[in-house]
Amino acid sequence: MDVTICIPTKNGGKQLDRVLEAVFNQKTDLEYEVVCVDSGSVDDTLEIIQKYPRVKLVQIQPSEFGHGRTRNLAASHGTGEFIYFITQDALPASDEWLDQMIRAIRKDDKCALGFGIHYPYPGCNLLDARDITMHFNGFGMENTYYWLDDRQRYAREEGYRHLLAFSSDNNACVRRSVFEKYPYEDVEFAEDQIWTKKMMEMGYHKVYCPYAPVYHSHNFPLREYFRRYFDEYKGLRELHGYRIVRRARDIPRAAYALIKSDFRYIRGTDLPFLKKMYWRVYAFRRDIDRNTAGYLGGKYADAAPDTQQLMDELFSQQYQQRNRKKKKKMGERFMLKKYWAFCKKAVRYLRKNHGIPESVLEETQEPPKVHVEDVFGMALDNAITPFNREDYLAAKDGPLQLNWVIPEMGVGSGGHINIFRFISALEHKGIKNRIYIERAVNYHTDDALRNFLADAYPILDSNIEVHCSTENMPFCHGVVATSWTTAYFVRRFNNAVSKFYFVQDYESSFYAVGSEYMLAENTYNFGFRGITAGDWLKNKLEREYAMPCDSFHFSYDKELYHAIEKRDNTKRIFFYARPVTPRRAFELGMLALLELHRRVPEIEVVFAGWDVSNYYIPFTHLNAGSVPLAQLSDLYAQCDICLVMSLTNLSLLPLEVMASNSVIATQGGENNSWMVDERNAIIVDCDPLNIASKLEDYLNHPEKLAELRKAGLEYAASTNWDRETDKVYQSIVKGIREDEQKL
Repeated sequence: MDVTICIPTKNGGKQLDRVLEAVFNQKTDLEYEVVCVDSGSVDDTLEIIQKYPRVKLVQIQPSEFGHGRTRNLAASHGTGEFIYFITQDALPASDEWLDQMIRAIRKDDKCALGFGIHYPYPGCNLLDARDITMHFNGFGMENTYYWLDDRQRYAREEGYRHLLAFSSDNNACVRRSVFEKYPYEDVEFAEDQIWTKKMMEMGYHKVYCPYAPVYHSHNFPLREYFRRYFDEYKGLRELHGYRIVRRARDIPRAAYALIKSDFRYIRGTDLPFLKKMYWRVYAFRRDIDRNTAGYLGGKYADAAPDTQQLMDELFSQQYQQRNRKKKKKMGERFMLKKYWAFCKKAVRYLRKNHGIPESVLEETQEPPKVHVEDVFGMALDNAITPFNREDYLAAKDGPLQLNWVIPEMGVGSGGHINIFRFISALEHKGIKNRIYIERAVNYHTDDALRNFLADAYPILDSNIEVHCSTENMPFCHGVVATSWTTAYFVRRFNNAVSKFYFVQDYESSFYAVGSEYMLAENTYNFGFRGITAGDWLKNKLEREYAMPCDSFHFSYDKELYHAIEKRDNTKRIFFYARPVTPRRAFELGMLALLELHRRVPEIEVVFAGWDVSNYYIPFTHLNAGSVPLAQLSDLYAQCDICLVMSLTNLSLLPLEVMASNSVIATQGGENNSWMVDERNAIIVDCDPLNIASKLEDYLNHPEKLAELRKAGLEYAASTNWDRETDKVYQSIVKGIREDEQKL
């Protein structure tokens, strides 16, 4: 027998019928059998199983069920060379599902297991569908083999341990020869990941097979997520020592990050307004549950046995299923008016409604240690990559090679857009470029990173070589740091002729004067060659840090931004509102607009860049939030003035405003004067009263606005990305040629 397919069942109903039908409709020459272990179904599950004569049915009492031991039992009733585990609600999504998985495992004799992709069912809730898709896309788009090839990294990086340990026996296949030696442990949760972790540590391989898909997702009631998250994080603590939240007081910050991410995703969908509001409420409640239950699950191992028993009875879905107890309602759900207030209320809720002992919710007697090195360890890393002269001689007569070391990115990062724009342009000029992510968290394979970049950053040439890790980075003529965190890696990478620092802002000023400020500032003394956005940074780094620098200026995307006429006579101000970015001086701008409203009551304001719905705004306004790029030009053009505060270096935004036929207003200073001055912009200081006065004056003198609008259009039209690319190209070539003379 080639394959034994094992399916634990209980009240599987019509869905199990669909699963068995798909299993027996596989196009394959493999000989396979199906074993179902039922643990007390009271619906028509047994009748459904008996419809399929080739299914071997094993029945056990509900109290005998265990995720590990029940699957071990199912495997023992078959003889297949491979044991394929699925669940009663995991529907094979291809008639080659079985064939593809076995073929993938057989290609590698050391491969002990394979796991396949999960597709969310049609109708899966919005957030689960996103999470399932993103999770499995992170493993690659082709058959991808994994094994423990770096034990130092395995000991050091939690993300790497998670990557190697993950498997899901909703859709996973193991070699019987290995499994019979090392069966599943008799555990309540994560039996598949515990086993996979053991196999990786023993030297076996695993394969991720996206060509063996199943549909598998759930639309659980919200109250059920709390219980599932408790079990999940209890298991992750046991498996990896991982905690989503270590301290009760950290719950607000952790949940706020999830809520913010979910709200951003929901806002970007095409759903109607009321649907978006529904999913925001749903996400808010689920993210609170996730962090509160995750905190409790992480504390489980530290609790006394009687407290663990109480926690299981109250919170554990697995415990309730195993003991056939009627589920207790979680009580009233907490909906909070302010995101940052929910932790205290959540803890109070749990104490009041469930009588949880104080010891569960407070810190352990020995509170967890803060690992400073986990966050800032790059400053201590002294593992030098030495210069290899043989590598240099082999590459000497070929095209110049650049290794760009960049921080991990999300969607729509303006700094990354600039980096990718120049990388692509330099590639077209004959320089060979490679991209490396330093300390990646979300991208575990090069394919996953490449697919993300293709979708999120189409400006990047698809031929550029990309890597999700700096491990094994080869020789290059020039290595380029692009942020202060990446500069520490570049400092110790010496297998290059030249070291460059692509500086788009003075990053020290992103922080209060403290450790991060100093760690960022230290990087300007590393002896790199600077390539700066604008002359302010060039002058500052040369003057204060003796860093040799060349600069480039900005242009804009001429396909997106063009002159548009204003279509009405309403006095309207655009405000780039980023309360989460201190250097954008949101509060100063808001004070100025409040004063302007008192003077010009009919004023309308468009807020864009962030959701400002939780701010009191007593005048007519539009809370546009994050606006699609294709709509920005017209939005700017329909405003008389665009107020864009920038307390450090300028971004592309002033040029984009000018090119759209509007007028930029920003504060003066050396950091801005390399692009804007009184000839093409309204220059203000950082006094809200002064800002309001300047805006009022220009609104009352449309002829002055017309002059600035014309000057801005002319200045924007004079800029050119090709010219700026030439500057960067010449700076790199010059630096490498000069440094070659010193070898």
